[in-house]
Amino acid sequence: MPDDKDDLRWSEFRYRTVASMAPGFIFEYRFNERHRPHAVWASQGVEAILGCTLEETERRGGWDALIEDAWKPVARARQAQLLQGKAQSGELLVRAISGERKWLQISLQPVFDPHTQHVTGVVGSAYDITTRKLTEEALRKSEAVLRAVTENTPDWLFLIDERLGVQFMNRPFGKNRPEIVRGRSVLDFVPPELRAGMEAIYRKALATGVSARLELRKPGPDGSPGTFEHRIMPVIESGEVRSLTVAVTDVTERKRAENNLRTQARILETMREGVVLIDPANHAIRLTNPTFDRMFGYGPLELLGSPIEPLFSMLAVQRRRLSRASHDGSSEVPVEFECARKDGSRFVAACVLTPLNMDGAEHWLAVLNDVTERKQLEREIIEIANREQQRIGSDLHDGLGQDLTGIALMLKGVAAQLRKESSAARHDVEEVIGLVNNAIENTRTLARGLSPLGSGRGSLKEVIETLAARISERFGVQVECDLDFEEPIPLSETAAAHVYRIVQEALTNVVRHSGGTEVSVDLRMADGELLLRIEDNGRGFAAMPPDRPEGLGLRIMRYRAQVLGGDLAIDSGRNGGVSVRCSCPLDLPTEGP
Repeated sequence: MPDDKDDLRWSEFRYRTVASMAPGFIFEYRFNERHRPHAVWASQGVEAILGCTLEETERRGGWDALIEDAWKPVARARQAQLLQGKAQSGELLVRAISGERKWLQISLQPVFDPHTQHVTGVVGSAYDITTRKLTEEALRKSEAVLRAVTENTPDWLFLIDERLGVQFMNRPFGKNRPEIVRGRSVLDFVPPELRAGMEAIYRKALATGVSARLELRKPGPDGSPGTFEHRIMPVIESGEVRSLTVAVTDVTERKRAENNLRTQARILETMREGVVLIDPANHAIRLTNPTFDRMFGYGPLELLGSPIEPLFSMLAVQRRRLSRASHDGSSEVPVEFECARKDGSRFVAACVLTPLNMDGAEHWLAVLNDVTERKQLEREIIEIANREQQRIGSDLHDGLGQDLTGIALMLKGVAAQLRKESSAARHDVEEVIGLVNNAIENTRTLARGLSPLGSGRGSLKEVIETLAARISERFGVQVECDLDFEEPIPLSETAAAHVYRIVQEALTNVVRHSGGTEVSVDLRMADGELLLRIEDNGRGFAAMPPDRPEGLGLRIMRYRAQVLGGDLAIDSGRNGGVSVRCSCPLDLPTEGP
């Protein structure tokens, strides 16, 4: 028959067998005389959780060495309570042999000496709850993120149950606060005329599980009319729709902007001017209107992304714009230049180029008008004026001049006869002869001014020098000429006349408006171009009166320069006055093969 020791061994065997089958692990430790714990036994689960046996744990410093530093005060407090005979339970963070952090749920029971009733040890259990703790932590973070999103999103978010009751609202909508709205029907907060339609949409989403999106015009939080987008999304659990989430976005400003954009698009489409948006970084076309496409012979959207250079030179346009702006004092001044159509034909456009900031980047907005007919008319008018001036000059020189010369000769004969007769009338006749001779000289001067160039009237260099001498003599303005070119100059008579008229108008402006005392005229040829510069030391643009009576003269100067195939730039000179610069191509002969 087994004795008491056999019963005790059998009981311990059963206990340890059951302990090895339990999840986690069961352990026992005892206190020495200094009340320090010493492990005496642990079930096999300790190896699976901590990665070491009981013996290895002891060699590494015991249980206390495995406990995270932040949790060691907690463990010591529990041990103090156990020594007082009080059972303990709770969570503990430890670090396995591998270095992995483990969360344990522990239960500790004190073991008493049956004779002294002093606590001699502890029997406990430990369960690995790391997965649960990590899940809880992730859930807390997710909830924190969700709370931050719902509280800070500009949208109003609602959770609506199967009865259309509001279960959640993230922020107030005007006077409707979440605590007031919660539990009430969402239809209570919809305008009466919209309730039936909204209820049908909500019911359909609950029945079908299909999302819906719609826009409603209704009063906003401040009571003013607004447009709100509703996005209705079913919440499906176990294959069934349990509730609806509704996101409401105030799209009033967006709708207003869209309407403005549509209006602007219609304006662009109906404009008679061509409009193009240019990226200055690469001179690529970003936008055109239908008029611009038709003006250059392209189809809709065909030019988008293409470079502007085949149509016209962007650099030349900017140079002309800057030269005009420096004179006119405005950033939006029209410039004129030649353009090329898709079929190769060319036309003249007047353009206003304006800088425009879009999405943080600068662009150029160009508005163009086809002024080919106007330019042709202007050219014809100037040519007619030139021909008329030449005709009048020739008539004066060959007609009135010759007649006056004949009168002078006849008067000289009369004077000679009166001298023979010792007549007192001889002096009166000689005085009349002097007046006629002055009239002849004035007629020749006037004829040369009207028709300076031509057969027998002098070369371009000669007529410019004559003009400079006459200005200096009549008005006391010192005109210095630096005419660095060889005659005959490779320009047609008509082109040379335009150059002369530009010089003449510039010198006239100096005399009338600048108050200058010195003028330099620099005319030279270089690289197949005629380069003209006229500068004075006058008061500059400040000398021009507000009504600017000289405006027509300046425009005609520009027309003449453009007729020559060049351009005219007017800005401040080096001596403080005005600088007029003109360049035009020479009529160079084409070399044969």
